[in-house]
Amino acid sequence: MSLFYNLCSSSSGNATFVGDREGGLLFDAGVGIRNFSKWLLAQGLTPDSVRGIFLTHEHSDHIKGASVIAKRHGIPIYGSEDTIRCLLDTGRLTGEEEIHIIRQETHLDGFLVTAVPTSHDSPGSVCYRVDTPDGKSVGICTDLGYVSPMILDLMSGCDHLLLESNYDEEMLKNGPYPYYLKKRIASRTGHLSNSQCAETIGRLIALGTRSFSLGHLSEHNNLPDLAYDTSCGYLALLGLTPGRDYTLDVLGKVNDGKVVNL
Repeated sequence: MSLFYNLCSSSSGNATFVGDREGGLLFDAGVGIRNFSKWLLAQGLTPDSVRGIFLTHEHSDHIKGASVIAKRHGIPIYGSEDTIRCLLDTGRLTGEEEIHIIRQETHLDGFLVTAVPTSHDSPGSVCYRVDTPDGKSVGICTDLGYVSPMILDLMSGCDHLLLESNYDEEMLKNGPYPYYLKKRIASRTGHLSNSQCAETIGRLIALGTRSFSLGHLSEHNNLPDLAYDTSCGYLALLGLTPGRDYTLDVLGKVNDGKVVNL
């Protein structure tokens, strides 16, 4: 049975395992090598369970452990050409890793990984859909700023979707960040707000996706209950009820033991 297991999700670090108890893929590696092994072990997994690391983009909260983890455990790294080039040019990948440039579709050990571009302000930023060997599908969709028709189409009908719910608009507006950073976060090259996330979920439910994890919450501009209530409140206006029409949870900064069985 395939599973979705998020190791960590926040502005500080992001990493998600999709596969089964025998093996799978890691999406992003914004985690130190000790926690990487420890958090996998919490679910009976080991570093050897990871067949490949797929990077969404080059920001540090998504790649900071990638090089060390890849070299220590012999795990290949996959990413878009622009992302890989940027990481090599800045020395965050050394070239000693096994590195692969993704295509729109990448096959690895029975998994099909499909990538589409995002508007996030990072060279070659992408989101992913992974189809597992047992016929399940998971979307990894953070750091968006804007949900394009291509992204919406890719995520339609997924068995589970990790979707960004980064900030509450009022908290961002009244928070401590300088104006230029607030403007960047709220732009089409930044992140999705709670309200934008809720609207996207509503559209995806109509397209057959019914199971969601909200992730990549800002530590300064959001609260888990606020993200959850914003989505559920909006969906209630559409006549949709949790448990009947959809399932929804909010990922913690560090996983509290939750696994979604697909």
